[in-house]
Amino acid sequence: MINFRTVFTLIKKEIKSFLDNPASYIVWIVFLVLWQFMFFKNVFLVGEASLRSMYDLMPWIMLILVPAVTMGSITKEKDEGTLELVLTHPVSELEFLIGKFFGSLVFISLALLFSLSVALSLSRFGSFDWGVYSTQLFGSVLFAASFASLGIFVSSVLSSQVASLLLTAGLGFVFIVSGSDFFTSSAPLVIVPVLQKLSLVDHFQSMARGVIDLRDFWYFISFIAVFLSLSYLWLLKRIYGNKKSVFINYQAKVVLFIGIAALTNIIGDRIPGRIDLTKEKIYTLSGATKGVLGSLPDIVTVELYASSRLPVQYLPVLRDTKDLLSDYKNFSKGNIVLRVIDPGTDQQKIQEAIGAGMQEVQFNVVGQEEFQVKTGFLGIVLSYAGKTEVISFVQGTADLEYQLTSLIKKLTTKDKKVVAFLGDHGEKDVNLVYKEFSNELSKQYETQSYSFNKEKPVVEDKINTLVIGGPNGPMSDAEKQAIRDFIGKGKSVVFLIDMYSTDTGSLLATPTTNNLADLVSEYGVTVNTNMVYDLSSNETIRFGAGSTTFFIPYPFWARSLVKNATPVTARIQGVALPWASSLTLDEGKMKDKGYIVDKLLVSTPYASTKSGDVVINPQQQFPRENLSEQLLAVALKPLDSNNSNLGRIVVVGDSDFLTDDFVMNSPENLVFGMNAVSWLAQEESLAAIKIKNATTGRLIFKDPKEQTALKYFNLGVAVVIPALLGVGRIARRRKLVAKKYEK
Repeated sequence: MINFRTVFTLIKKEIKSFLDNPASYIVWIVFLVLWQFMFFKNVFLVGEASLRSMYDLMPWIMLILVPAVTMGSITKEKDEGTLELVLTHPVSELEFLIGKFFGSLVFISLALLFSLSVALSLSRFGSFDWGVYSTQLFGSVLFAASFASLGIFVSSVLSSQVASLLLTAGLGFVFIVSGSDFFTSSAPLVIVPVLQKLSLVDHFQSMARGVIDLRDFWYFISFIAVFLSLSYLWLLKRIYGNKKSVFINYQAKVVLFIGIAALTNIIGDRIPGRIDLTKEKIYTLSGATKGVLGSLPDIVTVELYASSRLPVQYLPVLRDTKDLLSDYKNFSKGNIVLRVIDPGTDQQKIQEAIGAGMQEVQFNVVGQEEFQVKTGFLGIVLSYAGKTEVISFVQGTADLEYQLTSLIKKLTTKDKKVVAFLGDHGEKDVNLVYKEFSNELSKQYETQSYSFNKEKPVVEDKINTLVIGGPNGPMSDAEKQAIRDFIGKGKSVVFLIDMYSTDTGSLLATPTTNNLADLVSEYGVTVNTNMVYDLSSNETIRFGAGSTTFFIPYPFWARSLVKNATPVTARIQGVALPWASSLTLDEGKMKDKGYIVDKLLVSTPYASTKSGDVVINPQQQFPRENLSEQLLAVALKPLDSNNSNLGRIVVVGDSDFLTDDFVMNSPENLVFGMNAVSWLAQEESLAAIKIKNATTGRLIFKDPKEQTALKYFNLGVAVVIPALLGVGRIARRRKLVAKKYEK
């Protein structure tokens, strides 16, 4: 039986030995400074209010901290001859080992807690997901505990502290890279899954996303238990080494225990179970998905073509895909039939997979001491009422829920609402620059290009929502009246108004007039003839040519913020608006038309505007006077919600933000556009699902000096606090020793 009071005493003794050793504080400082220096090197360039890159570095920095902490755990006791002395007291080998383990873990965890200072600092300058941070911290403690158990085992085997440090670092490196291409590219394919499952980093990264998966948690616990049991066995060898029969009995028990640990990990790998701690619950099926699944009219067959011998980089994707499809099946009330098909080497099944639209992925494997090219599948076929939709290859699971739900809705919805893109007045071409936006809308709506009949302009009744994207050509009074009549029938319009024509060759923007701004102003929204620049929140662009290119912030590409929580701004934190114009509201005129307004997007308070002909050169100096918040997008809705004779309206002072180039680089732009159309069409938007993996907010600084202050403050904390603790602790200890001698 374990005496927990004894264990607690041993833990306190171990922690005290660390705190009384000046070298411990040096190890702390080296670890923290190196960790934070590498993090702050790029965090402001990325601009995310997240510690993701910091925890990507953590396993590698642990190669310094953990071996330094554990190298003397048992080796030092051997060197000083105190191991036998301790074990001759009423302390069992197991109690001694547990005390060493938890003492080391507490000391390492105290170093990891310094990340809280960085988290608190970043949260002041952006939307910070504390749920993700909690799993990152929890996962790092489990990682450290696993590494510490390995270090204690090495320390129990070797008699040299230096050798223990080097071997622990070496073995730790192996467990870090075991699932990477460094190992798997040259390993026989049959052991690749084993190497991937042994990787500490793969399990840590899975947890650091913001979700505690039972399989990852159990792996860490099993890892710790295995190496502590091996350490326990090695300690027993010192006692029972001459009594082979007794020692063999202990050996058998430890081997059986390790076998059970391995078996439970193999079996448990097939049993999903997770706790989603992310702020937006991004690893939990969204309400929109549950709504689609709950209203399925009939059976939808989902076939997952997954080769069992996929390369290592696709194994986490396969695991997450199976988990997600299992969730779909569970929430579908029996209307999702899931089949997992492994084509293997069966040529008939391989041809069936290719015929179903699956994409073969090629990869190299080792066989017969040479590289061989193999093929595999990881794709999904959705079937309903004789119709099929295909995801030919699952590259990742970031937007897999969105793809699946939108395709299921596309298959099962009969009467879709119509979204039309107006043309013939210089608007953005839906088939050229709005292609991505149109393709995503087509999964939920019927989309089409639309042109007025010049003799008798009218918007057809079958159209529910009209998108007018950046007109720059003349529009007749009759055509404008057709748009007014369309709105008066309870139909909806998106006005994307450009007040400037930009020439990136001459780096000059000139005002335009043929842009429907006059029509929009009738509803109480004036799109101002100016160009907004934001000094605090903006996009970074590449400028220059050839080898002289460099990245600089571009205030004219404002990174707008969400003003109010509305269905249009659901699940997004901002939209990149290039060369946008500000809006001014006339609420009296708006009320006369029967509307009220929701402010959707604004700049930060550190923004201003330029008027007239505007030089758009990114290297110019931007005035810092008269800075204020600028309104950039609004939604108008009927004052009387029961009035079916007034349509909804969305106005944005920019049309470029939905072009293909921008939505590819800023997914929130696409989500905003899709949310806007869904709100106008009065349908539930699926767009919010698409952005579910965006757990990080943007860092917003009003002054570059704030970045410098944040960096050096945290580096100072990493140095000053351990140094003060060390000096204070050692000074207090010397004072106590001096008092004893005085007596």
